[in-house]
Amino acid sequence: MNYSDRDELDSYLLQLAISAQQNSPRSPGRQTALTKLVNGIVRSGRLCYPQKGQFPSGVYQDIYNEARQELLLYLCENIHKYDADRGSVITWVNVLLDRRFFKDAIRKIQTQQSIKKITLTDLDNLIALPEEPPDLTEILKQCIESDPEDIFKKEHIEKCPQANFQALATRRMSGKTWKEISGEFALKIPTVSSFYYRCVNKFSLKLKEYCGNDLN
Repeated sequence: MNYSDRDELDSYLLQLAISAQQNSPRSPGRQTALTKLVNGIVRSGRLCYPQKGQFPSGVYQDIYNEARQELLLYLCENIHKYDADRGSVITWVNVLLDRRFFKDAIRKIQTQQSIKKITLTDLDNLIALPEEPPDLTEILKQCIESDPEDIFKKEHIEKCPQANFQALATRRMSGKTWKEISGEFALKIPTVSSFYYRCVNKFSLKLKEYCGNDLN
């Protein structure tokens, strides 16, 4: 479809949104309409971008990609919230991007960057390393696996106790991708990765304490 005509595109997306709303959740009709709707939005070239200059250029595209992914997931799960009387589909999704998902993505990227510093740079500076420095990742993995206070097992994703911090962290440090890990627990990638990074931030001081004790 040629998306050069904005009115034609808006009408096309509106029809798909209404079609999705009229079909029951998880029905083939809704899935078909949502697939076409998402493709139409992505191919339209009319999604807004976050303002440049607010953060390093190196993470600009990461922020946009993260926000767009979360937006499209939200759209598929919440198409019933779209109100055609309040504006076009493109207007609705761009408002969501600007007011919610760009901000969420910025916070997530910043958290990931700070966590990398906590688990690598900060630990490296905190611990007095011997002449032959041990593998910090292996030490960190051993600390999490031993879980001396039984705190890493208890911290789990809601209604999924097997997806606890200990299980996710050991898999992550063994080289598994988020796609592999989320598939193993039948959870969405953003759910698993967000929970993991929150836990690392929550347990950062405890991890430093454990690693410091192991190296003394």
